[in-house]
Amino acid sequence: MQNLLKTRLLPWLLLLLCLSFGYLRDQLLSTKNKQLQASNLQLQDDKQELIEIIDYKNNELLNLSDQYQANEQKLIEQKNQLQVVDALNRQYQQQLEQLINENKQLRMWSDTNLPDVIKRLYTRPEIKGSEDYQNWMSSRNALLSSHE
Repeated sequence: MQNLLKTRLLPWLLLLLCLSFGYLRDQLLSTKNKQLQASNLQLQDDKQELIEIIDYKNNELLNLSDQYQANEQKLIEQKNQLQVVDALNRQYQQQLEQLINENKQLRMWSDTNLPDVIKRLYTRPEIKGSEDYQNWMSSRNALLSSHE
């Protein structure tokens, strides 16, 4: 009788055991599937966040590139201005050097005696009144008028 029970119950037990394992397997797979879905959603969120970060950084790089180009243009303009200022400074230094040299020449010339002809142009008698001045003026060579 025990054999009979075993032979009749054994398939049912095996079926029950298979169904239990199947149910457990389905539960495990369902749990694993839920975990994978949650991981997938987290990965999707992370992916979207990374895309947004990349877009933001890309925009920053574009802005930096624009700033770099603007700065390069300003640098070129400043170099050109510096060349102009340098040329003006050289011109100023040359003019200053010329003035210093002229000043030395002028001082040397002013220390020399004037020629006698020029000295005579500046000599005049002692004038004590308007009559002396009028006589002195009439004795000098009169200038030609511009109408002649």
